[in-house]
Amino acid sequence: MKKVKILLISLFLFLPPAAGLTQVLDAEGRAKEVDPVRILMLRADKAYNDKDYEGSAQAYIALLQHKPGYGMAAYSIACNYSLMDKKKEAIKWLEKAVEWGFYGFENDTDLNNISNTGQYKKILTRARKMIAELRPKIAKPVVELPQDYDSTKTYGLLVCLHGYSDNPSYFIQTLAGVPQQLGYIVVAPYGLEILGKESFGWGNSVETERNVLAAVKEAQAKYRIDPAKIILMGFSQGASRTYYTGTKNAGLFKGIIPIAGRYDYDSTVVQFLPRSRVNGLKVFIMVGQLDNEKFINANQLAVKFFMTAGITVSLNVYAGIGHTLLPNKKEELQRAIEWVEK
Repeated sequence: MKKVKILLISLFLFLPPAAGLTQVLDAEGRAKEVDPVRILMLRADKAYNDKDYEGSAQAYIALLQHKPGYGMAAYSIACNYSLMDKKKEAIKWLEKAVEWGFYGFENDTDLNNISNTGQYKKILTRARKMIAELRPKIAKPVVELPQDYDSTKTYGLLVCLHGYSDNPSYFIQTLAGVPQQLGYIVVAPYGLEILGKESFGWGNSVETERNVLAAVKEAQAKYRIDPAKIILMGFSQGASRTYYTGTKNAGLFKGIIPIAGRYDYDSTVVQFLPRSRVNGLKVFIMVGQLDNEKFINANQLAVKFFMTAGITVSLNVYAGIGHTLLPNKKEELQRAIEWVEK
């Protein structure tokens, strides 16, 4: 039987900016300032997509006033200056990027204008060395146990896939202890693509699946895990990989919770949907109303395919929210986990 629930949840109402600050009202009517880093990143991304590379570079430079030493920003500035053929500036900012812990630039065509220079090759050699040193450190996932963990008791397992250029520890921190309070052990693998000392990407879906299944197997060997309470959750790129790995392994996962992700439709993923229905997979989708239109459309497409396949799905669209975790994440994460459990 096909079941679907689509919710538009009003969390924020935008107010006109005052004294140069953008503010919002939360559900209780209290004014809150919007994160300036997020605003500047959106401004930089828009300028880049519009091929306004100078504007993008300046937005990232302004961002560094709020987040000093942010390697990803320095790397993005280097890309913009390379695209403008300002080689000296591009090299300077790429050096800063590596100094600040960003290493994953080797195959970026935005840097083609400097990639044949001796300075670039020296920077690349240093970055490769740092990546090689990091690889053994990310072999094991980050694990967070409930505060009152008892080795004689059985727990649920929440496997969490961080977003692009993020890391497991930070992602677990953003969950604010909600899964542990609900009786879950949280396991968060590292993405296998090393971008920097604290930033990782997931690579392709097959590699991600292998990484996730290894993390689950390790947790099951070490802890008492309730096989009926294993949930896969991911944010952004991690959410896209959640769609693939969760539907392909529906007999393992009770449900999936993709947050601000993209359902990448192809025939490979679609062929997993019948087994998802047979195994009773439940899908709780969370996306901001102000997220990238492609992400929103992709999640709506996911609902269509899940419904057609007879899979129980809940699409939750949050008013006033962009590409981010939810401000009232405690309530919404609890609601998502409890919905999957039912």
